[in-house]
Amino acid sequence: MKHHSLSFRAYIGCALFLVAVSVFYYPKWRQSRTEATLSWDVYGYYFYLPALFIYRDIRQLGFRDAIYQKYQPSDGPCQAFLHPSGNYVIKYSCGLAVQYLPFFLLAHSLAPALGYEADGFSFPYQAAIGMGSLLVALLGLWVLRRNLLHYFSDKAIAVTIALIVLATNYLDYAAINGAMTHNYLFTLYTLLIGMTISYHQRPIGWKALVIGGLLGLMALTRPTEIMAALLPLGWGIATRTDVAERWAFWKKHFTHLLLSAGAVVAVGSYR
Repeated sequence: MKHHSLSFRAYIGCALFLVAVSVFYYPKWRQSRTEATLSWDVYGYYFYLPALFIYRDIRQLGFRDAIYQKYQPSDGPCQAFLHPSGNYVIKYSCGLAVQYLPFFLLAHSLAPALGYEADGFSFPYQAAIGMGSLLVALLGLWVLRRNLLHYFSDKAIAVTIALIVLATNYLDYAAINGAMTHNYLFTLYTLLIGMTISYHQRPIGWKALVIGGLLGLMALTRPTEIMAALLPLGWGIATRTDVAERWAFWKKHFTHLLLSAGAVVAVGSYR
């Protein structure tokens, strides 16, 4: 598909609009306290990273009170509960923390040079997670377009992209609250579907492994997303005949199922 196609222009226009909303209309990464990027639920998703890489205290979270007093990102010091063992357990799984990691490391390397405290919550960290999440949204929208090109007309895809960005809450979860699970899972779903399409066109072991890794990361982000495994397993089934054909297909490629299942367990069970 040529880059000057209607759907490509729709993507570019929508991407620029999302950037403008994030940077000029409501730059959440410039806000403070409970309006900051690292606030409320995101504060909890993210907490693994400073605990592990800065304070090296994933059990007692002894730094939580000082961080809360300084930044006041929610209604309590940390979204964690005290285990009978005496250790604290963060209430969220670490899937989003894993996905935040590249942006966190970038911020952590730049913070001192920019004159900010390398405490995990100063401006460079807020900006890195906020703008990094926007990049994740733009990636998801791009992969969505690529997936749809397999099945629909260029014009229909252009309209679809415009409606998603301008007429749904995708706008909020991409441009403003992009660090929430919704944005990351949207992109993971587009990647999963894209890899599923590719796998069923040409079944190769590494593709099955990637599918398993994506499913594991989705489950690690939100455990109920393990149901997404039905997508690659049942892809293309529309009739009873298709069911029989798919069963024969999976018997032939049983080792791919094992590879994928192993990747799901390896990634999805990480804590």
